[in-house]
Amino acid sequence: MEASRTWGRDLTTGNIHRNIWYLALPMMLETGILNVSQILDTYWIGKLGSAALAAVTMSVTVRWMVNSLSNGLGIGGMAVVARRIGEKNRPAAEHATLQTIMLGLITSAILAGIGFLVARPVLILLGADEEVLPLGLSYLHVTFGGLFTVILLFVINSMLRGAGEAGAAMAVLFLATAVTVILEPVLVFGWGPIPPLGVAGSAWAGVLGFGSGVALQVVILLSGRARIGINLRDLRPDFPLMWRIIQIALPSTVQMTLRSSSRLLVLGLVGAYGTFATAGYGVANRMLLIALIPLFGLGNAAGTLVGQNLGAHKAERAERSAWWVSAYAAGYMAIMAVILFAFAGRLVALFDPTPEVVAIGAECLRIVAPSLIVSAVGVVLARGLDGAGNTVPAMSINLLTLWAMEIPIAFGLSRWVGFGVRGIWWGRAISNLANGLMFAFWFRRGKWKSKEV
Repeated sequence: MEASRTWGRDLTTGNIHRNIWYLALPMMLETGILNVSQILDTYWIGKLGSAALAAVTMSVTVRWMVNSLSNGLGIGGMAVVARRIGEKNRPAAEHATLQTIMLGLITSAILAGIGFLVARPVLILLGADEEVLPLGLSYLHVTFGGLFTVILLFVINSMLRGAGEAGAAMAVLFLATAVTVILEPVLVFGWGPIPPLGVAGSAWAGVLGFGSGVALQVVILLSGRARIGINLRDLRPDFPLMWRIIQIALPSTVQMTLRSSSRLLVLGLVGAYGTFATAGYGVANRMLLIALIPLFGLGNAAGTLVGQNLGAHKAERAERSAWWVSAYAAGYMAIMAVILFAFAGRLVALFDPTPEVVAIGAECLRIVAPSLIVSAVGVVLARGLDGAGNTVPAMSINLLTLWAMEIPIAFGLSRWVGFGVRGIWWGRAISNLANGLMFAFWFRRGKWKSKEV
């Protein structure tokens, strides 16, 4: 009975499909909860006008580029924790948990400083005019001041998922989102004695929301009821383990940085076509992200299953689990692609009814959405490789498809061929197709099965 309470469901035995959905449902709900915040954030900011929407679109892209430099830590910590859980070595899993948290705090302090320094020049580079620039800076200054809350929430949730604590991770994100959703309209538009903060209010709501989630994570880890926890004796830095986590995290960090920085360059290409184009892209990109978010939940399930089954020396079971998750992901995305294609104009108009914005955003959705069916397979298998601790291939594939394909194709079609902003959408669609196919090919080769963590 005690072993059952301590270790919970054994994901290395039993029916693969039941194990997939045991993890995937709460993980999809966890990531799906982000949809609520994404939708409402776009809705409230849209009421402030196209300039505010363009400012937040630029600022969120900058924020996630900086975040991606540290999000790899969550992958590194998750890979180590999942292996130790698969080996039934809880003390080692807990030790890795606190060491990763310490790395997260150090990283967030460094990145916050960098963020303050680069905010203005990056926004100007992205095409922010005299109306958009101060709005973007107000958002980013608040965000970087509270960056540690965002980084810790995602790093700790990654390790909870690696341990199989999908329900706890979901509860954390539910609280963070609820606090954000409640506070955002109050802080953006003002209420009673609280003055309207505009765009900065949206950033404050996010920081306070994520902060509440981190507080709940600390309670969970100290309670002793989760499969992992934290112990004060682990406060002493374990530099060899930290270095091992960094070695796993670094390629994943580079991969995420490549993805987010490529989005930054794409935004710069779009920005050359004016504020309406930036706002239209901002709404369409939010819609695409909303469609993709549940895939990250499925991918997280694949990462946990691969990591724990490799820890239990069941490599073939790890592979079968990842392929089945990929099949479920592709089926889901096929449904979403049909919805985005059919209702593109109406969806964009919900957030900004400006005709120019609707036309540009709808065109983006109709070109990019179908490519996400193949991209869904890549998202899941990339997380499967992360769970195995084999993060270099994902970095290489993203380098090739995002930087050697998407950016040159988008630039060439939009500027040289004469497609205009439409060429940028086609560049992304072609890159999505190539990305999914390359991940499928590499995962099938199976070299990740021999990776030591």
